[in-house]
Amino acid sequence: MPAEHFDKLLRLLEIERQAEREANKRELERYPVEMREALGKTVTRLTLAGEEMGLGGYHMLIFTKHVSEGALSPFQAMGNGDIVSVTFPSGPGSWQGTIFRVDDVSVTIALDRNPPEKLPAGPYQIDFLGSDATYYRMAEAVEEVKNAKIGPLFFLREIFMGHRRPRLGKPGGVTFINERLNEFQRRAVETALAAPEVALIHGPPGTGKTTVLIEIILQAARQGLRVLASAPSNIAVDNMLEKLLRHRVKVVRLGHPARISESLRHATLDALILEDPLQEEIRRLRRERDRLLKTGAARREAALAGKEIRSVERMISKAVLGGAQVILATHAGLTKAVSKRNFDLAIMDEASQATEPLSWIPLSKAGKVVFAGDTFQLPPTIYSKEALRGGLSVTLLEKLREILPKGSQTLLRIQYRMNEKIMEFSSRQFYDNKLIADDSVRGHLLAHLPEILPTDLTHRAVLFIDTAGAGWDESWNELLDSRENQGEAGMVRVLLGQLKAAGIRPHQVGILSPYVAQVRLLKGLIREPGLEIGSVDGFQGREKEAVILSLVRSNERGEIGFLSDTRRMNVAMTRARRLLLVIGDSATIGRHPFYAQFLEYADSHNAHRSSYEWTREIL
Repeated sequence: MPAEHFDKLLRLLEIERQAEREANKRELERYPVEMREALGKTVTRLTLAGEEMGLGGYHMLIFTKHVSEGALSPFQAMGNGDIVSVTFPSGPGSWQGTIFRVDDVSVTIALDRNPPEKLPAGPYQIDFLGSDATYYRMAEAVEEVKNAKIGPLFFLREIFMGHRRPRLGKPGGVTFINERLNEFQRRAVETALAAPEVALIHGPPGTGKTTVLIEIILQAARQGLRVLASAPSNIAVDNMLEKLLRHRVKVVRLGHPARISESLRHATLDALILEDPLQEEIRRLRRERDRLLKTGAARREAALAGKEIRSVERMISKAVLGGAQVILATHAGLTKAVSKRNFDLAIMDEASQATEPLSWIPLSKAGKVVFAGDTFQLPPTIYSKEALRGGLSVTLLEKLREILPKGSQTLLRIQYRMNEKIMEFSSRQFYDNKLIADDSVRGHLLAHLPEILPTDLTHRAVLFIDTAGAGWDESWNELLDSRENQGEAGMVRVLLGQLKAAGIRPHQVGILSPYVAQVRLLKGLIREPGLEIGSVDGFQGREKEAVILSLVRSNERGEIGFLSDTRRMNVAMTRARRLLLVIGDSATIGRHPFYAQFLEYADSHNAHRSSYEWTREIL
């Protein structure tokens, strides 16, 4: 019964909410301040460097901290859009806010409420926080779909529960806006536009999934349909927004400006509200309210002025949203501003990374949906083992793959990112060997880039550097509750040096590892402006000309931990365009079938080399 399924989802959701809260609590309370600071989740001894008014009227505080030569950035675990608390010195207490901008030595916080008028220079403290808001929105969406009795949401629920077979549309003639779409992309667009209720687009790495979604959105807007485009991550939403802004279509991006790419903030609801002619009236009302507050005896009149300000702002917001052809937001960012707005079409990108409850937020607002994603890339992050066992990680995308008729599903097959040799292993393992490298990328190498010297590395596409027998055993980092490998870190530095010597610039290289301790170790060891060092999870949807991947695991027991989640490795191995360098211990990883096959693949391409060739440089 539907009610039983959704009641179970609500129970799992509450378990997961508590698990995430406990995880944050353990980090902030279990560890001393010094340890939290080492984790990058707390920053102390900050100095107030300035204040400003930000987009949407948010009060911004700019903090700085001296970083000694060679020390880690104090903000290495925080990023734009993170919710934090700011603890004020001696008196005012703590304020919640959102990180607006962050670099090595400074951070700008957009506060949720105005601070006292006169603030001391410091010292201040920032702590990373969790938020329950997303859980509340998921629970509301699950309750809504559970109780649906009739209408589009009811029919979508019946399809997803397997109680009703979706109708198949007849693809008609489409005049494509983007005439460069390949045959598989065109088929996906036609199928999605024709589907009366649901369509599914499988988008393996580099196949232009977002390009297809943009075409579908533009075609729908041309037909006069209202479109909601969403994804679990801000990066994916910003990617769609950036491409849509190249066309004449009215778009509005929802969400806190701090979580949105700076170059795109002009399209946010906050920015568009500020551009409205009625802003002059709001400014007049604010001046009047401030004047009344200063008199002390006119608080009632000041409150009425404040109420009128909010009323005018709601009027502007309603007009801006009502005039939009496309509204974009993260699933969790769909606030009450659009809760009562019915959309003709919902576009859901990165559908493999959204739990079912999260997916129901945008689904509850449209009569038709197009899912796009890849079940062979990263799944949703789940904190609770109990919720994981209960099935919270099973996405609607996975369910749809099984229940949707083939006529409603399209596999994109031509990829535009990787050299054919980088693509081939992934294609064999995950996509039934169906991927095709476009002519523009099939044989491209680093050596083909301008001003790059021909070397052994720049003339290769794939290379596995085997550390077996090197004595580079993994170690456990108690502080980060994660694993690291000093020897592999040294190898990464040597390989990066060789690439730089050949003319490769740091911004063209990505250094990845599945382990956060290894990422932190590498960031401390290698400091290059423009170089990106990060986790595999944080790099989905990204690409670099060259990628160096450190697998870390090296032990006599052959234990590989979550390296056994091959979807994570699929993501890691498909971020590179021209060169993929993988560092690992064949004696450890080779006991797992996936890695045994990768070793065979490397051998078949003469791409299996021993770390001994570089040992002198490392030592």
